[in-house]
Amino acid sequence: MRKHFFSCLVVMLAAGTLATTASAQNGRLSGTVVDDDGNPLAGATVVAERPDANPPRFEQDTDGEGRFSMIGLASGRWTVTVDVEGFNPSVSTIPIRSGTNQPMALELSRVLHPLEIALGGTALEGLDPAAIQAEFDAADVAFNAEQWEQAVTGYRSLLTKLPMMNGLHMNIGHSLRQLGQFEEAIASYEQAMAGDADLEADVQTEIARTRLAMGDFDAAGTALAAAASGDDTTREDLYNLGELSFAKGEIDEAADWYEKAAAADPTWAKPLFKLALVALNKGDMETAKGFFSQVVEKDPSSEEGTQARATLDALP
Repeated sequence: MRKHFFSCLVVMLAAGTLATTASAQNGRLSGTVVDDDGNPLAGATVVAERPDANPPRFEQDTDGEGRFSMIGLASGRWTVTVDVEGFNPSVSTIPIRSGTNQPMALELSRVLHPLEIALGGTALEGLDPAAIQAEFDAADVAFNAEQWEQAVTGYRSLLTKLPMMNGLHMNIGHSLRQLGQFEEAIASYEQAMAGDADLEADVQTEIARTRLAMGDFDAAGTALAAAASGDDTTREDLYNLGELSFAKGEIDEAADWYEKAAAADPTWAKPLFKLALVALNKGDMETAKGFFSQVVEKDPSSEEGTQARATLDALP
């Protein structure tokens, strides 16, 4: 009888333990995954984790209505992670109790395109950011490949969609100047300045360079000199001032600018070639030979290198 009694007691205790365990692990987690506008997200992966539970991990994808449901979770606090392509993952800690828990809505925020971050969502309303980015990339590729007409077309198309991208007028101006459409280039630069007063200094410099390309030396001189005195002086600015002075017959002043351009970029052969011509103009044969030799050494395959080598061969 005692043996039978203890057997019954063990069975009863075991049954009670199993009932308690089952009760502790009959928690249910359910809900809907939505985007930041409240629209359901299908195919989102929901993972619930609690290392000390058995089992410690549940995973399920949402259905076509963004719904999910997990059963058999132990009571306690679970870490719930939700992830789907194109959205920022969500991680939260959720208390689970025995029985059915209140369904919840887990919201994910969409990953913003860099253009949306830069311009704001309103600017791109009704536009596909990826398509706009592709247009930008194509226009930039054309610009860098010196395909000026394609670049102008691409940038102008972008401005019709995003007129606030005022800086594109600068790229259009550069392209038009390369095409020899100088007045149109100046008009484009002026549009850039009209839309952004901070561009005034850059615009004035570019207009001066355009005037120089047109042969309008008087209009170009003052602005180029002002540009050359600034912190953002380019080697081209210094060289162009040398060209301006040389065209005016101001040989010594031209030499000063060419020397500054050569100092700004010691690897650049063009100002050295012009310094050689200045020396020849002054009748200083040995100095001219020295500069021509430097041109051949630094850039032998360039037009200046070829001319310098031919000149050295011809000089006594």
